[in-house]
Formats: sequence, structure tokens, C-alpha cells
Amino acid sequence: METPATPPATKTKLTKAAPEPTLKDATEMVWHKTTIRMYAISESQLEELAAGYNSLHLVFFGISIGAALALGIAWGQSEASQKLYYFSGALVMFGLSILFAINGFSNYRKASNCKKKLYQEAVPIK
Repeated sequence: METPATPPATKTKLTKAAPEPTLKDATEMVWHKTTIRMYAISESQLEELAAGYNSLHLVFFGISIGAALALGIAWGQSEASQKLYYFSGALVMFGLSILFAINGFSNYRKASNCKKKLYQEAVPIK
């Protein structure tokens, strides 16, 4: 058995590749200058802005108004012996939806006013 022979050494002339194109040519970098603002905010204001009270109230508003609508439809389609139950349920759910709507929108307004006040008091960093 013969062992494979090593191939004869061949000489090649290698040259350096041209420096173009580079990654810099393939991408475009755009730097945008922006103003960074610092806000003086108290813990209570931060809690008021970060709390989900308004969104929670608005979710319950949607659930309550949907339940009031469903109970109102059931009230119209039910027999006379059950109409009182559906009517009272629809009335209670409609009252709760009004309560949740008032709380949700008032908390939203307070948070929005607090945010506007913070923007007015902002000090830009140079």
C-alpha cells in the first residue's frame, strides 16, 4: 500500500484586496441631537402618574356598561315574573358604570394636569 503523497508546493501570488467597500460605505449613520430634560418630581406626583387607577376605573366602567346593556336586553326579553330582577340588575350596573366613569376620567384629568405641570417646569440639560 502506498501512502498518499503530499501535493507539490505551488506558489501563488496573493495581493491585498482593495480597501473599498467598507462597512462604513454600506451603512449610513445619522445622529440626531435631542434635548434631555430633567424634572423635579415628588414621590406623590410620581405615584399619581405611575398608578393605574384611572385605567382600572375605565376597565370597570366598560365591564359595568356592558353588563348593564346585557341586563337591559334580558329585561326586555324576559317574562313578567323576572323583569324586576333584570331591571334592578341593569339599574345597579348602570349606576356603577357612572361611578367608575367619573372616577376614571377625574383621575385621568389629574394625572394629565400633573404631567403638563411637570413639562412646564422642565429644565433642559445643555
